[in-house]
Amino acid sequence: MNLWHISEDTFNPTPKNLHSQETVYCVGNGYFCTRGTFEEGYPGANPATLLYGVFDAVPIAKEELANAPDWLPIGVSIGSEHFRLDRGRILSYQRTLDMQNGVLTRTVQWESPKGMRLQISSERIASLADEHVGAVRFRVTSDQMNSDTLDIALWSNFNLAVGNYDLMHWEAVDTAHEGDLLWFQTVTKKSGVHLAQTMSFTTDAPGFRREYGLLTTAPSIELYGTIAPGATVTTEKVVVMYTSRDGVEPVSTALKHHQEIAGTSGNTFVFDDLQAKNQEAWLQFWQGADVIIEGDEKAQIGIRYNIYQLRISASLHDDRYSIAAKGLTGFGYRGHIFHDTEIFMLPFYTYVMPDVARNLLMYRYHTLPAARKKAASNGYKGAQFAWESALTGEETTPSTIVHPELLEVVPVLNAPLEIHITASIAHATWHYWTVTGDNDFLRDYGAEVILSAAAFWESRVEKNEQQNEYEITNVIGPSEWHEHVNNNTFTNYMARHNLQIALDVWNYLQTNAPAKSEDLKHRLNITKERLEHWQDIITHLRILQNPQTRLFEQFDGFFNLKPFDKSRYVGRKDSYQGILGMEDVQKYQIVKQADVLMLLTVLRQEFDPETKRVNWDYYYPITDHEYGSSLTPAFHVILACELDKAREAYDLFGIGNLVDLENLRGNTPDGIHSACAGAAWQAAILGFAGLEVTAEGYTTHPRWPDRWTRLAFTIKHKGESIPIDLHH
Repeated sequence: MNLWHISEDTFNPTPKNLHSQETVYCVGNGYFCTRGTFEEGYPGANPATLLYGVFDAVPIAKEELANAPDWLPIGVSIGSEHFRLDRGRILSYQRTLDMQNGVLTRTVQWESPKGMRLQISSERIASLADEHVGAVRFRVTSDQMNSDTLDIALWSNFNLAVGNYDLMHWEAVDTAHEGDLLWFQTVTKKSGVHLAQTMSFTTDAPGFRREYGLLTTAPSIELYGTIAPGATVTTEKVVVMYTSRDGVEPVSTALKHHQEIAGTSGNTFVFDDLQAKNQEAWLQFWQGADVIIEGDEKAQIGIRYNIYQLRISASLHDDRYSIAAKGLTGFGYRGHIFHDTEIFMLPFYTYVMPDVARNLLMYRYHTLPAARKKAASNGYKGAQFAWESALTGEETTPSTIVHPELLEVVPVLNAPLEIHITASIAHATWHYWTVTGDNDFLRDYGAEVILSAAAFWESRVEKNEQQNEYEITNVIGPSEWHEHVNNNTFTNYMARHNLQIALDVWNYLQTNAPAKSEDLKHRLNITKERLEHWQDIITHLRILQNPQTRLFEQFDGFFNLKPFDKSRYVGRKDSYQGILGMEDVQKYQIVKQADVLMLLTVLRQEFDPETKRVNWDYYYPITDHEYGSSLTPAFHVILACELDKAREAYDLFGIGNLVDLENLRGNTPDGIHSACAGAAWQAAILGFAGLEVTAEGYTTHPRWPDRWTRLAFTIKHKGESIPIDLHH
């Protein structure tokens, strides 16, 4: 078994499997990702190429990543017969995603309805070395050894007739060809983003003629020739893409770039050169990002796949957008950003790709105006970040949705009530600084984010004069199944943490960047009285913890809810909310996803082992691990390891690590679970390896499955790469 390969050797055409594998076999580079559909097409397929930060307007949800014209199509016909997997008979089939070298390959032996036999092979890349380039090498071999030379036609096109399911976002502007290059310019219908795609489609087979089709819905290059028995015709398709978001004129820039690619090679074919550079870029990435697990092949492949996905979803240089819940791999959540990025994904980037982490946090800095606008519209100070956001940072959470299990229209209250995202962003900003030592970022950008978030909490808390406490009422906590609750422990504790790090940042600025502190003092109206008020909130904010037992109550009144008997629902296929309904589930002590346990993980260095044990024993059994959420099984691994619960840790890691490779949630067709990918990395590094990083350095406390013999990885700490190699 090659531990760098994701492979399948049979073709399962059921829609569920077809669409799931389209997601799994995605290629990308952070500028664009392309789903693993077939070049020749297949009925019911969902082809998609999503470009980082390219949105278009939609009803209700406001905007979504706009599925670009499909650059993959390559068709082949020999005689009167067209190759497609739903026709004829598949004699053999092999598809492999080589994560180490960043290439997707497929080989099919096929017999047509009339008995003609072909072998089709393809190699596909989205170049990591040149993010504007995608390429396919497509070979056709005639396995008809006792036949005459046959006519063969191959054609390649851009396909405008693709959308986000049924919603089409692009319209044609113009198309033409210059020399051997065809170009196609389109524009999003509402947002006005221009896209230029150039294409070359070449063969070195003698005697082929070329034709151009300039239909504005599917401009094409067509090759016509003959193929002899046993012969192979090789073609290469190279595509270059630029958008108006790149700050250039897209068509001329794409043409020039493409001409340079062709000129550099000096040959008809350029795929080998492109792949060599792509491979080198991937190898360089893996030198710093790989996690080696010896003794468990499935775990090794799974963690590498999750890291692969984290890489292809992230731009190295664009800080105007962040990473969506489904990355760039599918239409789920429309490309919107949640606190998933900061809580689940950002630790990977902070420790492995700090420049990307900085960009992701810069996205939050750029969206401060929208966060301030939201806070003001709700009657608060400071910055209240949107629960869902896209480019501008404005709230994009729909007011209603069709519940996927209940199949009825339900209100969505996350935007006004799920407010802990603001503290999550402040914490991620602080954590990035403590790990990287990026003082320039903190001074110029991060401090303003943290202080503006603290100002929101200052105005959001309410003083209970009778109890001499501050409260945060009418919220939804991370579990999400209980609405309009008061004093959710995660929310309150993280708000307090936000206020404390704001004071720490303020003290740092006054000592190390007095000019910046003076600037923020005036712009944010930071006064001595306000700082004292922040400290008073920190001291008196209500935290629902029994000092004797150390047990946290998830929110006011949670312990008064009915106990829930999970044994009554053995064999279920839905979440408890899907079974009970949105109203009735709120009557019970049942948890969708980590809430109190998330707090003990995110701020794990603040809690002693007994506190963790008591709360694990209470909340872990009442959490819906199977159908509640994909987010937290892998995340729970960290606490399980700290509490020496090896069996639970390994089982949870398997669920999180393989959630997409095995489509464990049934919704991989909608796109990768990006947060779960980040959680799986955290599970391996912060859980099984027990990594702890402080200002003084790092330590490890390995607690891993018996079958594992080695766990090796590299982190970056304050500019230094630190290889860590642990052996059982």
